[in-house]
Amino acid sequence: MTSGQLLVLGASILWILLCMRFWWAIDREHTWQRRFIAIGAGLGGGLVYLIGTMMLEMLKEEKAPEPQGGTEIRVTPRPGGAPK
Repeated sequence: MTSGQLLVLGASILWILLCMRFWWAIDREHTWQRRFIAIGAGLGGGLVYLIGTMMLEMLKEEKAPEPQGGTEIRVTPRPGGAPK
């Protein structure tokens, strides 16, 4: 696992923990609020992970294509010399 993947995973876990902190703060009588917070924690954590991994893939450097062997490029000068 690279450091970028660990950072994305950490951000996702941090989001879930933050939402669950609010889940614990809500009174047990408000079950629908607690359910919505729990659903938001799961969906939000998943989206943070998904978008983070997509951004990591976009930021990867592409390898430069290797030159093919045996190909020569020759440049011939223009007739009449260099421009003045």
